[in-house]
Amino acid sequence: MTIILKSGSLITIGRAKNENGFTLIEMVCVISLLTILMLIAVPAMADFGKNQTLEVAARTLAIDLRKSQQLAITSGWTQLVEFRGDPHYHPQYCLKDGKTNESNLVKLPEGINYYYNNFPKIDSVRTLKFMRSGAPNSGGTVALQNKTGKILYIIVAPATGRIRVSNLPPASWEQ
Repeated sequence: MTIILKSGSLITIGRAKNENGFTLIEMVCVISLLTILMLIAVPAMADFGKNQTLEVAARTLAIDLRKSQQLAITSGWTQLVEFRGDPHYHPQYCLKDGKTNESNLVKLPEGINYYYNNFPKIDSVRTLKFMRSGAPNSGGTVALQNKTGKILYIIVAPATGRIRVSNLPPASWEQ
């Protein structure tokens, strides 16, 4: 940009025509900084995805338990939730309708396993029953774990049947 003063002289502000662009050193510095930021961000994002999968699996299980509880109340028939499969190989749970004997098998997402389950065994399968009042046959906890070791607890209160997901084990934790 050129400015003409009252005296008639010219003043040039800014870079000269041959100074446009960046130097090689400036470009290398910027690329180095971006590389360092990426090296920090990528592993953090990978763990974020695994934790989100665990969160979704725990919330889905809690929703399915609540659906079984509501179905027991509305249908007047006992509803069962069976926790099946080897805890570390194809973990799954089965929702069974006590009236029609229909079942719905739900597999846990890849990388999510049962860490702990203290519901009573019925025919050698850990089972949660919701009576027609909506109350469970027993309170208990199912803990899900992802590959990074993070654990979420799905807790069913014994008398009321309240179902919640927590980062912490219940106060009466027995392992």
